[in-house]
Amino acid sequence: MVTIADIARVCGVSKMTVSNVLNGRDERVSAATKKKVLDAAAELNYQPSAAARSLSVARSEIISLVYYAAAEGDLGLSNPHDAMLLGEIERHVSAAGKHLMIHAATDAADTARRLRSWNVDGAVFLGVLADEVEQLRSHQDVPMVFIDAYTDAAVSTVGIDDALGSHEATRHLLAAGHRSIAFVGPGATSAGVINARFAGFSRALAGEGIDPDGMRVIANLTFADADAAADDLLEHSAGFTAAVVTADILAIGLIKAFARRGIRVPEDFSLVGFDDLPMADMVTPSLTTVRQDIAEKARATVELLMEQLDGRRDPRRIVLDPVLVTRESVASPRDGGAPARRP
Repeated sequence: MVTIADIARVCGVSKMTVSNVLNGRDERVSAATKKKVLDAAAELNYQPSAAARSLSVARSEIISLVYYAAAEGDLGLSNPHDAMLLGEIERHVSAAGKHLMIHAATDAADTARRLRSWNVDGAVFLGVLADEVEQLRSHQDVPMVFIDAYTDAAVSTVGIDDALGSHEATRHLLAAGHRSIAFVGPGATSAGVINARFAGFSRALAGEGIDPDGMRVIANLTFADADAAADDLLEHSAGFTAAVVTADILAIGLIKAFARRGIRVPEDFSLVGFDDLPMADMVTPSLTTVRQDIAEKARATVELLMEQLDGRRDPRRIVLDPVLVTRESVASPRDGGAPARRP
C-alpha cells in the first residue's frame, strides 16, 4: 500500500508537506510543490486508509453537494432547474439531521482531496462527466450519489429518461404538422443529458423518415444565447418552423427574442421546452414543456445517500419518467413554411 512517506520520498519533500497538501492545508505550500505532490499521489494511486480515518475522526454530519461548473470562474447554480434542485436537496438533507455544504468544482482530483479534508459523511455530485465519475470513485471512499450522470461505473445515480422526454416533445411537434424542427441546446462532445435528449429527438424524426443531420442549433442556457439562437433559427437554410429546446430558461428567452423580431409564438414558430419550471406557466404564451419531477429527483438522491450511510453499498440507478405538459406554445405551421421577420 502506498503511504504518505512514499509520496514524500518521490517528491523530495517532508511527510508533513505531503499530509498538508492531501488534506487541504496547503495555504503555505507553493503551487509547484502542490502540483508535484498531487501528481505523485495520482500516479502512485495513493488511497487514504478508511480504517485510520475512522479511528481519528467521528461523523461530521455534513453532506457535500459538488456542482461542476461549466467553465473556470462559473459559480454555477444560475440555471433555475439546478437552483430548485439544490433547495429540495437541502430540505431532505436537513430532515435527515445533516448539514449541506456546497462546493463549485472544475477538477475531479482536487474535489476528492477536499472531500477528504472536510471529512464529509457523503457527497452528491451534479454535472459530472463519465470520466470524472471514474476519477472520483477511485480517489474517494465516502458514500456518493451522482445526479444526471451517464456512466457505466458502479455508482448510484438518479436521473430522468432524457431521451424519452425529448422524443415525446418532438413527436408532439410532428403531430402538429411540423417537419423542419430544430434541436436547440448546449454543445456536447460526450455522453450526457444533452446528447441523450438529442438522441430522442433524432429517433422521433427518423421514425417519420426525416434526417436529423444539420438540425442542431448550439446555444447555452442564458437569455443572451437565446437572442443569438433566434437569429440562427430564422436564418437557417432548413427553414425551421419549430424547435425542441433543452431547457425552459432558453425556450422562454427565445419567446422574448422572437417577439423583438416580430415573430409570434406559436402563430409563426412553435416551441417545446424542458423542465417545467414555474415560469413556464407564467410566460405569454405559456410554454409547452417536458416536466421532470425535481422534488422527486432530490428526494430519491438523498434517500440513496442515506441508505449508503446506513451500510448499503451496492450501487442503485433510479430513472424517473418525464411527462409532456401541453400549453400554448405549439400550433400547426402557418402556410408558407418558415416565418419571415416582421417590420
